Amino acid sequence: MEIKTHHIVTPKTARYVAYGNLSSKTKYFWFVLHGSNMLAEQMLFKFKNFDPDLHFVVSPEALSRFYVNGFGGEVVASWMTKRDRFHEIDDFSNYCSSLFNQYLNEISQDCKTIIMGFSQGGITAMRWLHHLNVEADFLITYACWIPEDIDFEIAKTNFDQICKIFTYGKSDQFLNEQRFKEIMEILKAGNLDFHIEKYPGDHRVDKNQLKKIFKQYIEQ
Repeated sequence: MEIKTHHIVTPKTARYVAYGNLSSKTKYFWFVLHGSNMLAEQMLFKFKNFDPDLHFVVSPEALSRFYVNGFGGEVVASWMTKRDRFHEIDDFSNYCSSLFNQYLNEISQDCKTIIMGFSQGGITAMRWLHHLNVEADFLITYACWIPEDIDFEIAKTNFDQICKIFTYGKSDQFLNEQRFKEIMEILKAGNLDFHIEKYPGDHRVDKNQLKKIFKQYIEQ
C-alpha cells in the first residue's frame, strides 16, 4: 500500500499576551518566547518588577497545544517536534515575524528591541532569526540549546549587528558542563560572539538575573 504525504498552508488563529502601556514613553520592546510545556503568560510574570510605562512585553504562544497529563487537566504549548519540523519552522517564523513587525511599526525609532527565548523558546528564536530577516538590538538566549544543524554564515538576520547574551543557571538540570562546552563549540563554529552570563540557579527564568542582564547590557 502506497501512502503519499501532502501539505497545505492554512490560516490559524494564534494567541499572544502583552504587558505594559505602549506609548511614546516606551523605551524597551521585549519579544519573549516561552519554553516547551509552558504558556505565554508564564513569561510575563517575570517582568512584574519592570516599569510598564517604559517596558512593553509581548509573548506569543506556540501554535501547538496539548494536555500535559494525557487527556485532561492543564493545557500547555510547544513550538515544534521532530515531526514535520521544517514546516513548523516555517510556520512559527512567519508567525513571530508577523507579530513582531506589527509592533515594530508602532514603537519609536529610539526604542530598544529585545528578543528573548527561554529553553525551547531560545532554540525557536535562533531558528526564526536564521530563517527570516529580523531587526533587533538584543538577543537573550536563556537556558537553551543552540541548534547545531543550521549554517549561521547564511542566516537571513545579521547576527553581528545584535548584542547577544547567553545565560543559564549553574544548577540547570538540562545544561551540565559537558552540554555547555558543546554549546560553546557550536557558537565558535558559527562565529557567534555571545556574552556568557552564568548564575546560581536551575532551569527557570530568574527575575533577579533578568534584571541584572537588563541593567548590564540594555538599560540606557
